[in-house]
Amino acid sequence: MTTSAEQIRNLRTRRGWTQHDVAENLDRLAWTQTGKHVGVNADMVAKWERAVKVPSRRYQELLDCLCGDDHRDTVATLAGETDIDPIGTLVAQTGLLLDRLGRDALILRPRVLEVWGAEALRRRSLLKLVTLAPALALVGAQEPTRPPNTETATSLGNLADGYQRLYHITAPNLLLTPVVAHLDVTRELLRDASSACLRRSLLRNQAQVALLAGRISFFDLNDPIAARGYYGLAIESSIESGAHHLATSALGHSAFISAAEGRVATAVQYLDQAGAMLVREPHHRLSSWLAAVGSEITANAGSARESLGCIDRAREALARPVLAPELPWFDFFDESRLDGFAGYANLRARRYDEAMSLLAANLGRLPEDAVKQRAVVLADLAAAHLATGDLDRSCSIATDAVDSLRQAGYATGLDRLRTLRTSMTPWATSSAVRDLDLHLALAA
Repeated sequence: MTTSAEQIRNLRTRRGWTQHDVAENLDRLAWTQTGKHVGVNADMVAKWERAVKVPSRRYQELLDCLCGDDHRDTVATLAGETDIDPIGTLVAQTGLLLDRLGRDALILRPRVLEVWGAEALRRRSLLKLVTLAPALALVGAQEPTRPPNTETATSLGNLADGYQRLYHITAPNLLLTPVVAHLDVTRELLRDASSACLRRSLLRNQAQVALLAGRISFFDLNDPIAARGYYGLAIESSIESGAHHLATSALGHSAFISAAEGRVATAVQYLDQAGAMLVREPHHRLSSWLAAVGSEITANAGSARESLGCIDRAREALARPVLAPELPWFDFFDESRLDGFAGYANLRARRYDEAMSLLAANLGRLPEDAVKQRAVVLADLAAAHLATGDLDRSCSIATDAVDSLRQAGYATGLDRLRTLRTSMTPWATSSAVRDLDLHLALAA
């Protein structure tokens, strides 16, 4: 594809980039693709835009990949076409995401292509993969798998922590690509692990990443079947490696799936198994989280008193003066998040004043990047205001929640908001509800 001077200029201005930004991002993308930098600077970009020089084939490929869907949309419009290349967009976006993960992500390159290929087949369109080959240079040629070592385990650990940081601000279907590739790499490396210590390290890493994959699949993408498989892998890997805290979390998350399917008794069994796992290595925050999960499950099952009792147990566990290890992957629960669970329990118990107070406190203490959790809390707060008869305030808060979710998709948050919107049916013609409908449509 030939990129004209006008197209380069238009694409840059649409993204709000300077010519230096274009040069810097081209270099970063080239490094992500091949591990090598390219000699591009702002002056060169300026010459392209003035048509003094024409980008070489390599720079054409980088420009196309970097600009992703903006570039394809512009070309399609000029040609009178409306189809946008979804796989090409995925390639461009994933390339930039891997760049953010740094040099450790080079180990994922051979598997990322397989993930893209599977996505292409799922969409029933290979999209002329031969012509996409330049953009797919990100993964490079298949290299022979090297036996795992300490350096490999360190890279995988860095990547797992990187996914954790990106989870709150990255579109789930995009983040899942390197996560799935990571699990494929780890599975292969485990076959060649030469020592028991290295094998345990790889298994713990596999458990941590599989747990995140399950959370993305269930909470973000509403795919319980995939989530169940990932949680199963996390449970098996953590038990084999002796990572009892990871096993506890995976069992606790499995309870959410059973509860969503209406199998409350099975959900409680998962929580009991998780609690039994904690007997081996007590951890007060994990114990508190399990009780909080129990509160949400019993609240949805209509047992308000039991739900509030779970909240009391969660607070007791969190207040215990116990010296417990820090768990880098356990970033989804603390005292402020417990207020969110407590707010929901009080909401379902129709204790609306208490619910609003707890949810407001939770919002005030959430970190700025906790976009997904913020959206859920806002949805619950909006429901509490609706229950007290304040429709306009409810719609205003719900709209804020929808706008939060547009930054990073989250099926759980959207489900809460859709349930709230159903409750607003009697006022569907009001201007506040119509405005909320517009925002929901944009988020979808």
